[in-house]
Amino acid sequence: MEVRYSPSGDGGIKAAHVIRVFSYGGAEVLLREFFVQPEFKENIISDVFVLDHKKLGLKDEVAPNIRNFYYYRITTIAFLFQYIKFLRDITKGNYDVVHMHLPVAGWMGVVAKLFCRKTKFIYSEHNLVNFYSKYNYYLSGFTYGFFDCIIYVSEEVGEVIRKVQKGWFFKTKKAVTILNGIDTNKFLCTHRLQLNPAATLTVGLVARFRPQKRVDRWVEVAAAIYAKNPNIKFIMVGDGPDDEMLRKKIAEHKLTGIIELPGKLNDTLSVYKQIDVFLLTSDFEGLPLALLEAMSCGCIPVVSNVGGIKQLDFGGVGYKFDGFTPEEIAEKIVAYTKHPETYFEQSARARNFVVKYYSLTKQVNEIIDLYREMIAGK
Repeated sequence: MEVRYSPSGDGGIKAAHVIRVFSYGGAEVLLREFFVQPEFKENIISDVFVLDHKKLGLKDEVAPNIRNFYYYRITTIAFLFQYIKFLRDITKGNYDVVHMHLPVAGWMGVVAKLFCRKTKFIYSEHNLVNFYSKYNYYLSGFTYGFFDCIIYVSEEVGEVIRKVQKGWFFKTKKAVTILNGIDTNKFLCTHRLQLNPAATLTVGLVARFRPQKRVDRWVEVAAAIYAKNPNIKFIMVGDGPDDEMLRKKIAEHKLTGIIELPGKLNDTLSVYKQIDVFLLTSDFEGLPLALLEAMSCGCIPVVSNVGGIKQLDFGGVGYKFDGFTPEEIAEKIVAYTKHPETYFEQSARARNFVVKYYSLTKQVNEIIDLYREMIAGK
């Protein structure tokens, strides 16, 4: 099915962006932010292709900034017909670039290359492939060689690819590292200095509740924090496949009503304004956008030292943990209520870190330059 919108600009490069779902995961939100950037709208004519019709939460938000929005019923019994329609739509679009995001979009989208040889096919790897399910791991590995370029969103993502490469498996014709960025002008909170960390502090998370996020561990840390200081508040914003498990875990630790669960919220900026410490207990990450958004808003990071997070040198801001010890993590967070001056100092440094190294403007310009290089055959 196709929904048509008027072009928002007269950019010269025609790009198709392919993704499996278009809800509120990191890769989807990043695309939304791309489309609103003036540099992107001025240089790129964007169409969006979503393979799964069930999750289209961001469709209306991107409508003013793209040309066409297509979605398909790939997960139904009409799979074959929908897939053929998807390939036909990609082919007839005469795109300069087809940019695929995440594994399913990658190995399903690259088949279109057989029918439009002049188009450049670019794939963005957002996660560590060794943590993918077996079918995504092997299908991605055997199709990598067909992409004209692979974008790694962090150094760690690239390192893992190089470790698993063997012959044609995860072969790359061209690979570049373009770090994820965020709109630091949008993600800005000015109320931090009015807080009173000694009296109240809020620990929060904004995420899709996928297994890799280990929200069960998040609850264990919250329980340890609450036992030390019952004045500390908790909020977990999002939804996902682990939502039911999360609620059971909260009830098990007698934290029902203490951990706030507002569900998925479109206005994440308003959420970051409520959060003082951003707690992330993931098993693996690429370069989590929610973490960078939170830090841009002055939230202090307390995070698993995994994946792309290992590449982030916070310079003494917050706390990275290698092993999972709820009591130790809880103590680090509770300490901010005892030393408010440390909270304010680290909050300011958290934002400065993102502004200096992870600007969305920088990432957008690097993506545009890559498109131009690929089209020119460089």
